[in-house]
Amino acid sequence: MQKSSRANGWIATFIHQATIDGEMRAPTKLMRTLATAAFALGSFFLAQRYSSSSAHPGHQAIRLDLTFPPGTPMDTIYVAGSLPQVGSWNAEGKRVRRTGPTTGRVEIEIAPEETLEFKITRGSWATVEKNIHHEDIPNRVLSGSSGEKIVRIHVESWADSGTGSATAPAPRRHTLSGDIRFHENFRSDILDNSRALAVYLPPGYDSAKESYPVLYMHDGQNIFDAATSFIGVEWEVDEACEELISSGAIPPMIVVGISNNSERVAEYTPVATDTRGGGRGDDYARFVIEEVKPFIDKTYRTTKDREHTGIMGSSLGGLISLHMAWTRPDVFSKAGVVSPALWWADSEILRRIAISAPPQPFPKFWIDMGTKEGNTHSSFNEGIANVRDLAASLRSHGFRDPEDFILVEAEGADHSERAWSARIRDILRYLYGAPSSP
Repeated sequence: MQKSSRANGWIATFIHQATIDGEMRAPTKLMRTLATAAFALGSFFLAQRYSSSSAHPGHQAIRLDLTFPPGTPMDTIYVAGSLPQVGSWNAEGKRVRRTGPTTGRVEIEIAPEETLEFKITRGSWATVEKNIHHEDIPNRVLSGSSGEKIVRIHVESWADSGTGSATAPAPRRHTLSGDIRFHENFRSDILDNSRALAVYLPPGYDSAKESYPVLYMHDGQNIFDAATSFIGVEWEVDEACEELISSGAIPPMIVVGISNNSERVAEYTPVATDTRGGGRGDDYARFVIEEVKPFIDKTYRTTKDREHTGIMGSSLGGLISLHMAWTRPDVFSKAGVVSPALWWADSEILRRIAISAPPQPFPKFWIDMGTKEGNTHSSFNEGIANVRDLAASLRSHGFRDPEDFILVEAEGADHSERAWSARIRDILRYLYGAPSSP
């Protein structure tokens, strides 16, 4: 508003100078006045442009100088990461200016108290950066308190082509197992957006007449298919269900994968923060309970009551699963709280659970954390301590271990789909197996 007022003032002055008592000046004087005013206005807006590009007060501007492998397509390059200024893990986060076929540059503003975790993409997670051996790399990290002004980054290869060559891309292979049905562009009036639903059905579904329990899972594109997953590695939920159902370790069940979208951070967080945004978790919970669940119950043969309804997710998905089971025990009787982002908003959910009345009836919780999660995501440096605090609060509320909850500290496990796929069979056995099942 201040900039607009100043500009409007200059325009008013120019109009006043161009007229005398409401009459236009003589043409020569008028042209001089117009030229002078135009130059002044141009200088003003140019100055505003450059002053607005500097860092916000208290923020540090860090320049990333990037190099890419030979043969990198002339696509748009992006920095995709954990903070809103780089898209909150949207693959098309902050655009990089290409300065040559294998070089680029971008400036990112970051507050002293912030830590940014990020990767480089060419606009999708199917084109995320990899190492020279075409393997996943840990998240890159920038700290607002580091004092760094320029950071040099080299991308060794891309996910869709081992060397970055545009001539021989390697498309991801689909890894779907069993009967999985898709509902694209499922619309939410509550959230005012759309996403895909993927529904795993147990063996023999079409020939049977019985109804089945349902597990709802967040980040649905990551749980069944490597071709659509975040880093090309899936949870293997479909393979795990096929094996465990066939062996009798768990009953036949339905799993609903609810894909995320560009609003993931907002939707998976119960409260907002000043620096990261968020806070639409209750709206997202309503979306699952009032829009997704009724659609699934109408479309498929489900057992609708709470005893047969569960919720599960990892990272922020673990956070929102904990929140939904804690606040809506009338809907969910069990929750998989996998590598939960309990650090969100200065661990607001831990403080809230510690002092609030426990949900009635108790949901059953699987809670876990890898001992090496901080190696790939610095936000999880206190991950083990946080889940231990959560377990202590549950015990203080009367939850029994392992009848009502279990805490698993996965030795050597990092924060990735690969690590979660290694635990998924144990999670399903605990939440859905017979009481004596480990």
